[in-house]
Amino acid sequence: MSLMAEPGAWRTVSLAEDDLILRPWRTGDQELMGTTIHAPEIARYFGRRLDVPDGEPLPEDPDAPMFAITEGGAVVGVIWFGRGIRPFEVGYYLHPAACGRGVATRSLKLVTDWMLDGLNQECVVLHTHPENARSQAVALRAGYSPDGEVARYAAFKDGTTRALRYRAAKQ
Repeated sequence: MSLMAEPGAWRTVSLAEDDLILRPWRTGDQELMGTTIHAPEIARYFGRRLDVPDGEPLPEDPDAPMFAITEGGAVVGVIWFGRGIRPFEVGYYLHPAACGRGVATRSLKLVTDWMLDGLNQECVVLHTHPENARSQAVALRAGYSPDGEVARYAAFKDGTTRALRYRAAKQ
């Protein structure tokens, strides 16, 4: 069963709070953002999923939204839901110049509220590298609760495979 009325229907959704707008990701947004998940300051906390064999593509999943985070019309980040993962798992990163102003927290809260209330999901999960204190703080500020540790989550750049899990659920 599809998350929305039709697979991929999230591509017509925009979520907004003041000058912060989450809109469907488009071709060219990566260039507009000016950074990638491979940039050293970002990449250290991302790793290859261990549930997908090395070299295999991620599963197709038209129900897994991916949004550009825009502020004042500029693309400053990306927030997405992992393909083929249920309950839905959210991930995000920002251009370093957008950090420290609450953009990640506000974006995470917007998309989580939309998933829980607007799309009637029971919960949304988020995983962080054990040393990613900034992302852990974002999760807590956005209303997520610590939900344990996953021993074999991802192959991180530093050799770590474990991650801390956070969970947001319907009230």
